[in-house]
Amino acid sequence: MKKTLAIGCFFALGGFASQAQQLPGYTQYPSQFFLINPAYTGTKTNIDFRLNYRKQWSGFTDAPETKTTALHSRFLKGKLGAGGMVSTDETGPTKRFTYGFMAAYHLRFPDVELSAGIGINFISYTFDATRVTIHNSHDPAIDRALSEKEKMKNMTGGVLLYNDRFHFGLGVLNIADSKVEFYLSDTLKKATVKYKQHYYFNVGYNFNYHPDFIWENNLMVNYVVGAPMTIDYNLRVHIREKFLVGPVWRLKDAVALQAGMVFLKKFQVIYSYDLTISKLRKYNSGSHEITLGYKQDFNGNGKNGYRNYEDFQRQKFNLF
Repeated sequence: MKKTLAIGCFFALGGFASQAQQLPGYTQYPSQFFLINPAYTGTKTNIDFRLNYRKQWSGFTDAPETKTTALHSRFLKGKLGAGGMVSTDETGPTKRFTYGFMAAYHLRFPDVELSAGIGINFISYTFDATRVTIHNSHDPAIDRALSEKEKMKNMTGGVLLYNDRFHFGLGVLNIADSKVEFYLSDTLKKATVKYKQHYYFNVGYNFNYHPDFIWENNLMVNYVVGAPMTIDYNLRVHIREKFLVGPVWRLKDAVALQAGMVFLKKFQVIYSYDLTISKLRKYNSGSHEITLGYKQDFNGNGKNGYRNYEDFQRQKFNLF
C-alpha cells in the first residue's frame, strides 16, 4: 500500500504531466528567504552560510528528501547582494540536482530598503525507472530497464521592501515554462515534465514587549499554477537573541514546532518537527528538518564599507 501511495505522491509532487508543487518546501524558510526570492540576497550585512537537511514524511516509502547548501552576502558598500546554492531533491524514482546563482540590487532610504533580485538555476533531472513499481509488468509506458538524465535551466526574480522590523516581498521561481523530456527516441514512452511558475508572497513583522524577547512573525502564501494555494504562518520567539522557539501552522497540511540556539557567536542550529494533519497522517510519522548556519560580520572595523550600514534610522533588532 505504501509503495503504491509513494508512486502516486511522485506524480503529485512533480511527475510526468503534473502541474503540482515541483520545488522543495522548507519549514525553516525564514532562515533562507533568498532561496524563494532572490531579492533577499545580501539583505544581511555579513556573510550568511546555511546547510539544510529535510526528511519529509518519515516512514513513508520514497518520500521527499532534500539537502541544500547556500551562501550569500553583499558588496559595493551594501548596494549589491550576491549568492549561490546547491540542492539535491529526491522523491521516489526522481532526483533533481540544482545549482543556482542570484543577485540583488539594494536601494537604501533612511529607514527602509527596496531590493530587486534575479537568479538562474541549472537543473539535472534524473528518472530511475528501476525504482518504479507497476501493476502490469508489460506496461509499455515505462521501460524499467532504462534510466535517463536530462538538463534544463530556469530563471527567478523578486522584489522586497524591508527594514529590521518588517519585510514585504514577492518572489517568482520557474519564470520560464521550461521542461524536460524523457525517452525522446521512443514515441510510445515519450514523457514531459513541465516546470510551472511558483509565486511566493511573504510578509513579516518583528516586535518585542520585553528586551529579552523578540517575536518574529512570518506569513507566506505560495501559489503554483494548476495547484491549490498554500498558506503558512511561522512564529519564532527569540530569547536574548541566543535561543529561539515557536510553532508553524501550514493550512490543512501540518503543524510544526521549531527550536534553535546560537553558539560561539557565529553559529546557529535549528531543528523543526512537522506533524501532518492532512489525510497523509495515516502513512507517516512526521517530517524532520535541521539547519546549521554560520555568519561572518564585517561591522565595526571600517573595512569594505560595512561600518554601520546595517543600521536603519530606527534600528531595533539584529537577528541572526
